[in-house]
Amino acid sequence: PEAGGEGLHVVPSRSGAAAGVELENVGAAWPGGGTVFSGVTATAAPGTWLAVTGPSGAGKSTLLAVLLGFLPAATGRAAVTGTAAWCPQEAHLFDSTLRGNLMLGVPAAEAVPGMTHERGDAGLEAALTAVGLSTMVSRLPAGLDTRIGPGGSFLSGGERQRLAVARTLLTGAEVILLDEPTAHLDAQAGREMLADLRAGLKDRTVVMVTHNPADIQPDDARLDLSAASRAGAAALLIG
Repeated sequence: PEAGGEGLHVVPSRSGAAAGVELENVGAAWPGGGTVFSGVTATAAPGTWLAVTGPSGAGKSTLLAVLLGFLPAATGRAAVTGTAAWCPQEAHLFDSTLRGNLMLGVPAAEAVPGMTHERGDAGLEAALTAVGLSTMVSRLPAGLDTRIGPGGSFLSGGERQRLAVARTLLTGAEVILLDEPTAHLDAQAGREMLADLRAGLKDRTVVMVTHNPADIQPDDARLDLSAASRAGAAALLIG
């Protein structure tokens, strides 16, 4: 499918697909507003991370909106192989159980009654393992049926963020968009969480918006939405 005009191009998943995300001279503007950025070109191949940086107001959240298809690109071409799923900076967690919150990420077609028993639990547990939560959950007397409180208040900040990412993984999306994943964590918790995520997401394409240089690894592609890109010059792509 393809949105009208300069909308997001969704490339069907297929063996040998060239890239998870392709941006070619992309510019974006919100209706009734001026240009947020322009001249953005970047590629993130499957299994790689693209770190998006830049000062506040440079358009990092706008870029995520373009990749999700919420905002058509004003210029250029944006393409995503397969589907994309977004884990926001402050993802909402419901006053329910771990299972109840995770099941919100499972596509409706797969959420059959068996999903609440052993067959379905295997998928939930795999997502928890990918984000480094499986050991914690295995120690809880009620396991997946443990209640987490309003907004996940019974969990630590790192556990809440990990749970939100696990829910995002359960969508089955090939491209994962992470918005400031370590913003509310201390340095140690942030390092530990990202180490787990990099291991668990090794087969996905990840676009990570971050203000924290410590979140970025040497092998990551980098897209700097600098003040220059907002003025019309090309954004800096490293890697």
